[in-house]
Formats: sequence, structure tokens, C-alpha cells
Amino acid sequence: MVLTQKNNKMSSEQPVKKKLRRENEQENSDEPDFIHNLAEDAVPTDFQALHLSLPLHINENDITRNTVNLHYSENGLFRTNEDNSDKKNNDDDGINSYNISIKPAPDICSPSKSSDDLYIDSLDDFQKYLIKQCLCEIPDNVLRKQFEGQQINDSGGIRTTIMLSEWSDKKILHFLSNLQLLFDVYLKQNNNGLICSKIVSICEALICNEYNLIEQIISLCEARNKYINFLAARTLSSFLVIAKTNINNEWLETIVNFFSSENYDFVKIQFALEIVKRVVEWKDIEQHVLEVTEITESAGPSTKNDDIKCITVPFTDPESYDTSSIKGLIIKSLEAKWPELIHMVQHLLVHNNSVAAQTCVLTFLSLWESTISIKANLSVIDTKPFYTHLEIFVGLLNNQLPPIIWKKILSLFNEVLCYGSTLALQDMLPEDTCQLAHLLVRYVKDYRLLDSLPFKRNEGFIVNSFVGTIVSLQAGQSNVDRTLLQKMILLILKSVAVTIKETRSDSSDSSIGSDDSDFYQDMQLIERSIRDVLKKVDVFVKNCLDFHPESPFSKIIVHLFSDQDDYMIEAMVCTLDITIGISYRNAVYPDLLNMLNPIHSFIEFLKVVSHDSDILLDYLVSNETCFLLYLLRFLKFTKRNWSRFISSCGEGSTSRSNELDDTMSVLIRLKMQITRLVSKDLFPYNITPILRLLETCENLYEGNEFS
Repeated sequence: MVLTQKNNKMSSEQPVKKKLRRENEQENSDEPDFIHNLAEDAVPTDFQALHLSLPLHINENDITRNTVNLHYSENGLFRTNEDNSDKKNNDDDGINSYNISIKPAPDICSPSKSSDDLYIDSLDDFQKYLIKQCLCEIPDNVLRKQFEGQQINDSGGIRTTIMLSEWSDKKILHFLSNLQLLFDVYLKQNNNGLICSKIVSICEALICNEYNLIEQIISLCEARNKYINFLAARTLSSFLVIAKTNINNEWLETIVNFFSSENYDFVKIQFALEIVKRVVEWKDIEQHVLEVTEITESAGPSTKNDDIKCITVPFTDPESYDTSSIKGLIIKSLEAKWPELIHMVQHLLVHNNSVAAQTCVLTFLSLWESTISIKANLSVIDTKPFYTHLEIFVGLLNNQLPPIIWKKILSLFNEVLCYGSTLALQDMLPEDTCQLAHLLVRYVKDYRLLDSLPFKRNEGFIVNSFVGTIVSLQAGQSNVDRTLLQKMILLILKSVAVTIKETRSDSSDSSIGSDDSDFYQDMQLIERSIRDVLKKVDVFVKNCLDFHPESPFSKIIVHLFSDQDDYMIEAMVCTLDITIGISYRNAVYPDLLNMLNPIHSFIEFLKVVSHDSDILLDYLVSNETCFLLYLLRFLKFTKRNWSRFISSCGEGSTSRSNELDDTMSVLIRLKMQITRLVSKDLFPYNITPILRLLETCENLYEGNEFS
């Protein structure tokens, strides 16, 4: 892809140099003289660079190395073994006797570096300043040459710039690494509020595409070097985040057009998916603590010379770090290609199991998950079109799919059914979400979806056939893919909780009369389906992980998710809400209440955390789990069902009073810790509702229920 460079931006188009006029030349001579044409005068190659500055008494046709040395040794460009006093004495005698051992200056007679090496050296120097996060010490002309590219003289004497795609792989990677580092430094300093002025100026030049770099980087998708493709995609995504809406729409069209289903070019598809995905999930990327550089207003990052300080530009615009505008453009461009993308991925899952094809599938599923994630900070209107076609992928789940594809699809469904963070707080649930939950419940109940789950690895091997098999070095290692199992069980619990919540909302509809027998028959049918599904899950988990057949399901789920805090707490929220929904409906299947007893789950949870109230406090302060929602609803449930709470403590144990005392001691210690933090105004949010419920439960425990 050859691009036409802007006429007013080409650094190679310098004014033509003229010959120095000689005494014997005509005054009207205006002949251009390029250095590379000196060979036509039969001047030896070693001395072509001296052509324009030779003295008049030297004949070019009779030029030799000795005559050059004799002339330039007088000007100090060559070093001799004689000192100046000896030279003066010889001159006085009228004898020009110089030592033959002459050391020429390296710039003239010694082999010089190639233009390729010189450009790499300049990239190295540029990188050193970027690491210091300041470019103030670099002159403007030197700084901008980094982005003008390497220039050569063609046979016609015209200076041209080599396109980026024509560079060597090593040089492309080096250049893109510098460009990526430049954007990273810009974004970090922008977040801090102060940016190096030179970094701002060069980034603005790149945004205006003064060097025609963006088209050239996009054209690197043609390269079949996977490292170049990956780095080019990252560089372009960082550029889009910086540029926001100040971009050429043709760039986005070119990128999304790689999703065409006519010819599946997996390299281009992967290239485009990586760009879009990284922009959409930009705010999910966390900076490592060692990479964050503090920049104060008094002085920016210093350069090599401690006396030179960075000239910074303050950025006080709160929208300077807002990426919603570019995300909106990306999402709109992606929406037009979405049906075509869905069709492509569906075709690849069924008909193509190559590594390149499945890599594209995995990246697409990650992009889909990021698009609908609440962490992406996208509007509901923008993400609504991406909730369609989900039912297609439920039907594609079978034992022929690799486990890694299963995990990605289950992660996508779990993000759609984000119960603990969103759905549990909503009175009216989205229709698309409810349809997905109904379909999953039906597939587990009627289509034996759990039997298709490839949770078992081959004996003695780990991983799967997609990425290859690795011999297990650990003796007695379980062949159960626990992560895949966790994602599947959590998804089913969410589906059941969404279904129960939806039916509860329908039953509270005032338009439904008390004598509406058809409605209540439908509710009984739904409850029967839910009971069958949970029974299947109970048996499946016990068989997979060798639990005792009599183990309560409410305790099993705590141990199943014990190594994943967010999964465990969200699963407990689901079982609690399912229990509340069934109790509210006066279900005809009371065995469900015993199987999902949320009090048993809480008691088992306290055992897992070793009855440490500090851990509960950490859960409350952190936003990584939905523990605040869970504890609030559990304490309300306990307050309303205090007698059941007492009877559930110690069931199956020899000492009921000890279990009750252990549970309440944790809650009382937690109440004291919260009270201490609230008194010092150190709690990050209003925790008063939790504090009041803890006090109520403590009074009930002490027998003062009327206080």
C-alpha cells in the first residue's frame, strides 16, 4: 500500500544545493549539484564528500589520498605523530616532511554507519527520552525526524521516503514500540494533569496525520509477522483513545471492513478485533503500581541535565481523559457489521477448528463480553443491539467445542446475567436477559446441557486440544477443570434467580386477579422446572467433585466457589433470592427451601473465612464483590426469620449453641468495627442500614427483641 505524502510536510524536499562558484566558471551557471552525482567526475568514492570544499589548487582528476591528507592536516582534521613544534621547524626549513602514519578522521575516510544504522540509533535515543517521560531536550527538527521515516536517494537523484511496510521487521517493531510508548506516556501524564509540552506537540502532529503514519500502520495488517500485527493493533488503539473524535472516518471504515465474510482473512480479522476490543475495554486496563510516575506542578520529569526541567502543559479539562466519544464511534461502526460478524463466528465454530480461526472466535467473544460489560461505561442504548443473537450460541454448546471456547461463551453469558451487580437491584428485568435465562434453564432441564460440559481432562494431561496437551507433572492432580465447572454452575444459579425474580414481578402485577388460575398454573410449572434443574445441578456437582451424597447443596456451593470470592458471594445472593422468591410464592415444593437454605450457606461461609470479621469488613469496603448487597439482604432475611435462623444453626452438629454463638460473635465484632470507623468518619459510604440490622440481630440474640 503506497501512500502519497503531503507536499508541504516532506522533510526530504529541501532546497537544491548549488555548486560553489569557481573563478573559471561563468557567472550565470546555475547547474544543480547533488553529492551522489560526484561519481560522474571520476572522483574516488572515499573523497566524494569533499568535492564541494576542495581548495582551488588541487586538481580533482589527480586527487590522491596523500594530497588530501597533506591539505587537511593543516586544518587539524587529521592527527599526526608529530607535535606542533616539529611541524613548525619543518615549515621554517621549507620542507614539508610529514609522518606517513596518519590517522584520518573517522567521518571522512573510515567506514561510516549506514543510514539504516543511523536511523536505529536515533530511535534508541528517542526511546531513552521517552522512558524519562520528557522530550524537552530534543530539538524540534531531530524530534520530528523520528516520524518522517527513513529517506533514500533513488537512481534519478530524487530523495524519497520508504514506506513503513517496506522496513525490516526489526526496525518496524522498534518504531512501533516507541510510538506505543509515546502514547502511553501521554495518557499517563494526561491522567495526572500535566503533560510534557514536546509530547503534546508531537501527539497533536500525529493526530493531524502530518506524516501519513496512520494509513501506513493500518496497512501493516498485510504483514504476516504476528508480533508486528499485535503491536500495530495496540498502537492504533492507543492512538484512537488519544485522538477521540479527531479522526478520519475512513480509518474506522477500513478497520471494520476487515470483518467481511466474503474472504476470511484471519490475520486481518484478528487485527481489527484487537483494535476495537482494546478501545472498548480501555478503562478496564489497570496501570501497574511500578509504572505510575508522579508528576508535580513544581517540576516535571528531568532530563539528562539536572538543570533542564520539563516544560509541562496543564490539562484541567475533565473530559480530556473521557473515552466515551471514541467508544461511541467504535460501537456505531461495529453495530453495522455485527450481524455479519455473528454469522462468521457461527460458521467458524461449526466448520473450522484451526488455531487461527478459533483465535478469532476467542477474541470476538472477549470483545462481545467487554461491549456489554458495565465496566465499559457504555450507554444502554448503545449496547442494546449487542444483546441479540445470544440464543444462537446456547444452541452451539456441545461436547465438540474445546473447553476454552466453552469458558469464553459461559463468561459472556455470565456477563449478560450480571445478577449481583445489576439485575438483583432492578424491579423490571430486560426482556433479552430473561429470554437467555429461560433458554438456559430449558437446555439444562430438557437437553442435558450439563452432560455436554467438557469439564474432564484426559488422564495425565492438562489444558486441551485447542492449544495442545501438556503432560501433568503433579502426581494425583485432579482431571476436573474446576474453572469451567464454576462458570457453568454460577450461570445456572443466575438463570434460576432471574426466572424467579421475573415471576415474582409478574405475580405482583395488579392486573392479575386472585382467581386467575391460568397464571398460577404457569407459576407452578415454572417452579417445577426450577426444582428439576436445581436437582440436576446438585447431583452433577456431587458426582464431579466427590461430595458426600447427603451433603446439603447450600454448603456445597460455598466450597465449590471458595477460591473465587466474587463467584461465591454472587452464588449466595442467587440462592438467597431464590429462597425468598419461593417463600413469597408459597411454593408447593418445600424441599427446595431445605436444599437452598441460605442460613446454612452463611454459616459455611464463615467457616471458610475462619470466622474472621476483618475479612467481612474488607468485603464491605471493597467494590470487587457484591457482599454489601448480600449482607443487607441476608440480615433482613434473618431478622424476619429469626426462629429459623436459630434452628438452622448447628443442624447436623452436636452443639447447636456453639454454632449460634460463633456466628453471632462474628456479626457483633463486625458491628463494633463498623461503629468505630463511622465514629471517626472513615467509612467510605453510608453504612447505616447495615449497622442498624446488625444491632437488631444482636438484640434478638440477647433476647431484647423489643428494645
